[in-house]
Amino acid sequence: MILSAAVLVSHLAGAPALSPYQPEPVELQRARQLMLSRPGECIALTNFFLQRKEVDPAQMINSRQDFDHQELARRYRTREQSQAAWQIQALCQANEGLTLPADTSINQAIKLAKRHHQSDAEAASLMIKAKLALIKQDTEQADTLLDEAGALLTTSAPPSLTAALPLLQASVLLYQHRGDEARLAFEQIRVQAQQQGEYIQQAWANYLLGEYYLLLQQDELALSHYVETLDLLGKRRQYYLKAMAADKAATLYASLGKGEQAVHYANQATTEFELLGNSSLLIGSLLNLGRVTRAGNDASLALVYFFNALDLVKIQGDATLMARLYLEIGHSYRLLKTYAEARHYLTLARASFERSEDIPRQIDTLLQLGQLHLEQQENGLALLQLDRARQLAEQLDDVPRLIESHRLLALLFETSGNLTQALVHHKAFHGYYERASRLNRLLTQSLVQDSDQQLQQERELTTLRQQNEQLQQDKGRFTLLATSLGLIAPLLLYGWLRNYIRSRRLLQDKSELQQSLLLEPRTGLPNWRQLMLRLPQEMAKRQQRSEQWYLNEAEAQPFNDKIYYLLLHVPFMVDLSERIGLAHAAALQKELGEYLQGRIHPKARIYDLREGQFIYVISQRQVNSLQQTVASLERMFMEFPCRFRLDQRMAIGIIGHPFLPKAPHALDDMRLGDILYLAMAAAHQLAEQTGERAWVELLAVDCQQAAFFNGDIRHCCIQAILKGLVKVNSSHKKQQIDWNALAPEPAISI
Repeated sequence: MILSAAVLVSHLAGAPALSPYQPEPVELQRARQLMLSRPGECIALTNFFLQRKEVDPAQMINSRQDFDHQELARRYRTREQSQAAWQIQALCQANEGLTLPADTSINQAIKLAKRHHQSDAEAASLMIKAKLALIKQDTEQADTLLDEAGALLTTSAPPSLTAALPLLQASVLLYQHRGDEARLAFEQIRVQAQQQGEYIQQAWANYLLGEYYLLLQQDELALSHYVETLDLLGKRRQYYLKAMAADKAATLYASLGKGEQAVHYANQATTEFELLGNSSLLIGSLLNLGRVTRAGNDASLALVYFFNALDLVKIQGDATLMARLYLEIGHSYRLLKTYAEARHYLTLARASFERSEDIPRQIDTLLQLGQLHLEQQENGLALLQLDRARQLAEQLDDVPRLIESHRLLALLFETSGNLTQALVHHKAFHGYYERASRLNRLLTQSLVQDSDQQLQQERELTTLRQQNEQLQQDKGRFTLLATSLGLIAPLLLYGWLRNYIRSRRLLQDKSELQQSLLLEPRTGLPNWRQLMLRLPQEMAKRQQRSEQWYLNEAEAQPFNDKIYYLLLHVPFMVDLSERIGLAHAAALQKELGEYLQGRIHPKARIYDLREGQFIYVISQRQVNSLQQTVASLERMFMEFPCRFRLDQRMAIGIIGHPFLPKAPHALDDMRLGDILYLAMAAAHQLAEQTGERAWVELLAVDCQQAAFFNGDIRHCCIQAILKGLVKVNSSHKKQQIDWNALAPEPAISI
């Protein structure tokens, strides 16, 4: 699974708080400190402490026997201390990889707690036993143990226990492949911890959410949670969690091809593991740091990290780790063209892997040796190594290693002039590559999905309006008859009441239809009609404030009361029905609408313009940094939970109103809309060039240039940009934007 034993036994897993009259002995305090860094010493300390004889606590609190009390404290132990010692020993044994002894130790703690009817202590021991069950992949036992622990917890239980229980239960859901339930549980824990200011609990929930997204191969979401975990922890002394999060972030950045960030986080992971003091974890971190550094074309510095790790491995005497380091060192020397050293270390690695029968790494070593001989033009030796690697890979049916073997063999035969064999291996290379990259896609013909729902609603509204007018006429006639014919007043009253009820019902239907016309039926978000109803009032209000600012221009303060309009193009909303079908698309769009309404700023608004376009409206007073606002919008769409792969490379165009603060009436809503679409077109251009998300903001300089914008607004705006009258801010280099390509082209007359 995705969680290591150390993760399971480390977070919030301490023994319950001891009774206030008995301080924890020095041996147990030291054992807790060494639980993760040096679990072997931790086991020795708890064994030494458990050799003491257990006594009744009443003998140790007699205030008239101070000397005796101190002597008893050094030579004896209480039952609470015994339970804590067994719990600590079980955790240390688990971190040392001794799962069976750990299970025996925790059973002793459970037995003591049951004997003395201490429910909180028993619950703590059951939770540790559940963690040990998870290490053994026994999710049913872990679930049962956690249920028992939850039933035993009292209201006076230590906060560490009540906080650990939901995290463990969510981890069990993840182990049982109940991903959606696990994600919801982790999200709930994170939000609750954030509200209560429990940053450590929030960090653990964030980290485990990263593990969830990593399991789903959603690398960018996993990466954001690992980085957020590090930000939450800051300078807190949570070495293990920070090291694990940094190590995962480094690996993900390396897979995304971002070498600088990968090296940064790999260095941070190594630093945290070094502060933790666990040499085994430090070796793994140094190994990862060396690989990331070498991937950044710095094999010399990578060798420094590999040799530092080798020194630590020699102290431990771990032959498997030593062979892996020999392989990495030989690989680095080969890249540096120090062939004698490379051959020496690769030969040592090959011999060790052959003894341990580690065939996959033996293949990797043979491939490195083959490349080394190939670079030295020793074609015969290279052929022996590469052909042996191919044979071993065929035994395992290891497709990635078969691809590399045939690639190198084809290169070898090409350089030696044997084109027939080169062609054979090229064909094998392409065959295995096609096998590895083959995707099974189900092609279905999409149904016609652009219905006339909106038109039908308008027709119904017109019919109801006509019926309402007719009912109003009937009401008038009934009123006249009631005045003139008082003898039949009861009958007329009945008719009037009936007419009134029907009128109210129809008015309610009319109101509901009017409201539905202001909402996009697919997402439930406000649509362009609602935007156009509100836009004139907003523009008039900002124009009035702009005029007031202009009259007070002597204060030399910039106008800071704009409204930002952000036009978002979300690619996956354009052809959603064609790609996933009508039913899935309708459900996903409805979920997206509800999700966006719950995530936007309380004083902001979002409108759905259809065809994958949204307008986000927010006051400048609510924006500390426009870049942060854009980043939060991008993150909001990235974190949208969905089981389908979605193209989330958004293009965002941004303008502020008034666009010309000193001439606010110069541009109406249609012309401002043209400028906004021009900004989004520029963002589209950047997104196509870079393959990444992009945003562009257009901002007029603080000088009155209203006359410059007379004419075709798009053409005028492009000219203003080229002349420097309109500034351009963007997520990428704005010099990449070809503004002339965005100018409207006149039709060619025949």
